[in-house]
Order: sequence, then C-alpha cells, then structure tokens
Amino acid sequence: MNALAEELHQQHMANPHYPPSHFYPEKPRRRRRQRPPYDHTPMGPGDIKPGTWLWVIPGGLHPGWGDIHRLAMLTALGTPYCEVWMDDTTVHRVRPEKLILADAGRQAAHAAGLTTIRQTTGPRPRPLLPEWRWVDWTLAEHIAHQQHAAPATEAAEQPVQDELFTVA
Repeated sequence: MNALAEELHQQHMANPHYPPSHFYPEKPRRRRRQRPPYDHTPMGPGDIKPGTWLWVIPGGLHPGWGDIHRLAMLTALGTPYCEVWMDDTTVHRVRPEKLILADAGRQAAHAAGLTTIRQTTGPRPRPLLPEWRWVDWTLAEHIAHQQHAAPATEAAEQPVQDELFTVA
C-alpha cells in the first residue's frame, strides 16, 4: 500500500491538478462607470491626484478578480480606502498599500529632461537615484508624504482683511 501511495503521490506531483474555474468565488457586483475625464502624471513624491494610473497588486481586489496585477485609474484618494476605476468600467475600493504607480517615473524623468533615473556607475543591478526613490513607493507612502508636507502650507494661510467680515 505504501508503494502504491508513493507512486500516486509522485504522479500527482509531476501532473498537478488545479481546481476548475468555477471553484473560485463569484465576483461581487460592482458599480459601472464611464471612464473618468481626469488625467494626471505624478512629477514628484506625494504628487498624487485623481487621474493617476496605478497598478493594483495581487490581493488588492476581491479573490474573484484573480491574483495578477491590474491597471486602474485613481478616482478618489482616501486613507483607509481609495477608489479606483478599471478598464472594464468597474469601480473598486482598494487599500492604498496595495496600489503602486504605473510608469510615472519614466514619464516624469522624460519631462525633466533625464534619460535615466538609475545610477550609471557601480555594479548591477543599478539602484534608483536618491531623488527618484518615490517611483517605487506605494500609494500609502505618497499619502503619508502629502500629510507630512501639508501642515506647513496650511499654517501659512492667514485670513486677509479679517475686520471686513466682522459683524458689529
């Protein structure tokens, strides 16, 4: 019996059987929406707005959407969840740590007049230049950078001509 069990185990390991497609859970119903009119290319750390194209990494969507990277457009920026629009016109809520920029670094470097954002000297693989490390950040890191930089700009805003709006 042990020899037969071992033979069957070896055969199964050589020819694995994956579950059929109906084994996976059903995709939940999602709102469908026309493509948003936004278009934004990030040019630096924290420069994230609606219209930014992102990759949803595996585990960011419901299991029915599979475990591959999906291209999506950011439509609403938020802390616990962000809203993204996908090319199949569905709208999803995704955690920001599951979203990474799509091709933004190359476009920003090209707009800045650079030919490469990687170090040209040293052993391979070539790491990113220090000023371009933001290209590999997740959306959560961009939001944290925005929140870290925002208090300085909000504190600088003071009301102008406050005495004109007082009620006497």
